[in-house]
Amino acid sequence: MTPETRQRPYVPALIIAANLAAITVLVYVSGGADSIAIHFYYLVIVYAGFALGDWGAIIVSLAAASLCGPHMPTRQGDEWVQQGLYPILVRTLFFFVVGIVSSRVAGELHRRAAEFQTLYEVALTISSSLRLTQVLQRIAEAATRVMGARACTIRLLDDDGKELRLAATHGLSDNYLRKGTVSVEASELDQAVLSGQVVAVWDAPTDSRFQYPAAASEEGLTSLLSAPLQSKGRTIGVIRIYSLQPHRFLPREVALASAFASQAAMAIENAELYEDLQRSYFETVRALTRAIEARDPATFGHSERVMKMSAAMAWELGYSQEAVETIRFGAVLHDIGKIGLEESALAEARTARPDGDVLFRLHPLIGQTILSAATFLKDAIPIVLHHHERWDGKGFPEGLAREEIPVYARLVAVVNAYDNLVQPLDPQVRALPPEQALAEITAGAGSRFDPRMVAVFRRVQAAVASETETEEPTAQALSDD
Repeated sequence: MTPETRQRPYVPALIIAANLAAITVLVYVSGGADSIAIHFYYLVIVYAGFALGDWGAIIVSLAAASLCGPHMPTRQGDEWVQQGLYPILVRTLFFFVVGIVSSRVAGELHRRAAEFQTLYEVALTISSSLRLTQVLQRIAEAATRVMGARACTIRLLDDDGKELRLAATHGLSDNYLRKGTVSVEASELDQAVLSGQVVAVWDAPTDSRFQYPAAASEEGLTSLLSAPLQSKGRTIGVIRIYSLQPHRFLPREVALASAFASQAAMAIENAELYEDLQRSYFETVRALTRAIEARDPATFGHSERVMKMSAAMAWELGYSQEAVETIRFGAVLHDIGKIGLEESALAEARTARPDGDVLFRLHPLIGQTILSAATFLKDAIPIVLHHHERWDGKGFPEGLAREEIPVYARLVAVVNAYDNLVQPLDPQVRALPPEQALAEITAGAGSRFDPRMVAVFRRVQAAVASETETEEPTAQALSDD
C-alpha cells in the first residue's frame, strides 16, 4: 500500500467492499457455496491483510464467511439446498487463517522495507555530510525508531582507552546522562563489546555486568543490546539500544543493530579523512601566510590573531561549522595579496604615504587572483577581496556599501582593523591599549563598520578580556589548532 493510501484508509475499504459484492454475485450465479468462484474471496482477504493489517483482515474474513455462509445456498442439480454447519465453519477458519497470515506477512514486509529505507537514508546522510556529530545523531534517532526501542546511545572510546565518551544520544533524560562516566574497567558489559561481541542484557537493573543498574532502574530501562563500532580492524566505540520492557532480541534485531554500528563506524572514518584533509589544507594556507610575514616582519602573527578572533565571532553568531571554516580560511589569508607587492610598496603602505596607497589597494585583487585556482577556497575569496570595504561605501577595491559587502568580509574587517590598532604595522605608530582601540572600533560603527558586527565583536572581546567562562565553540575558536 502506498503512503497516500495509508493516509486515506477508506480507499482500500471501498475497493474491498466492491470486490466482496462482485464476488458474492459471481458465487451465487455460478452455483452457490460449492462454486469454485468462492476461492476469489481469498484474494480480497489477502489484500485486506496487506492494506488494513490484522483487524482489517479479521473483519474482511468474517464478512466473506458471512456472505457465503448460511444465507448462501448451494445448487444440487436443479435444486438449491442449504449448506451444512461443518463446511461453513471450516471455510470461516480458512478465511481467518489466510487473513491473519497475509497481515503478518504484510507487516513483516513493511517493517523490512522501513528498515532498508532507514539504512538507505542514513547512508545518504553519511555521504552528504561529513559532520560527525550530525551523522551520529541521525543514526541514533534512526536506530531508536526502526527498532521500536526506547532510546539509543553511541559512545566512542577515548584516546587512552579507559572511558567511553558520549557522541550521540536519543530518548534518554538529561538526569540519566549525568549518571557519571562510562569506565571500561568498571563495565564488564563494555569490555565484552569492545572485544568484538554483540551483547544482549535481559534486565539491566539486576545485571552485574552493567555499570549503572540503579540509574537504569530509575530511568525505567530494562533490556538493552550493545554492539561494537569497528573501524580498520579495531573497536572504536559501542552503540546501545535500550528497551523499557523485557525483550529478547531476535537475530534480525542483532543484525540491524550491527548494521547501524557499521554505519556509525563508516561515518567516523569519513570524518577522520575529512579532518585530515582539512588539516592539510589549513597547514598549507598557514604556510602561505608565513611566507608573507617572512617578507614583512611587522605583520608577524597578525593573520593568526585575526583568524582566531574572527572564528570566535562566527561561533557567537551561531554560524555552522562549514561557515566557521570558511571564515577561518578567509581570515588567515586576507593579506595573501601582499605577496605580490614589492618591498617598497609594503613599506610605503605601513607609513600611509599617498604614493604607496595606490599599490596597497591592489593587494585584495592580487589575493583574489592567487586564490582563484584553489577550488576549496572559493567561498573564502570574497573575504580576501572585500575585507577593506567600508559600510559607508568609501572602501576598496569596489566601493561596496552596507549589505552589498559580503557578510563574512564585514566580520573580518572589524577584527582586522582592531588588530592593526593594538599592534600597528608601522613601528613608529603608537599601539593603542585594548580599551581605546575598542572605543575607536565602536566609533566606526555605521560608517566604517557594520554595526551588528561591531556589537558582536564587543561581546566576544569583553568575554576574552574578562577571562570569563564562554561557550564551548568560542573557546574552541580561540584555542590553538
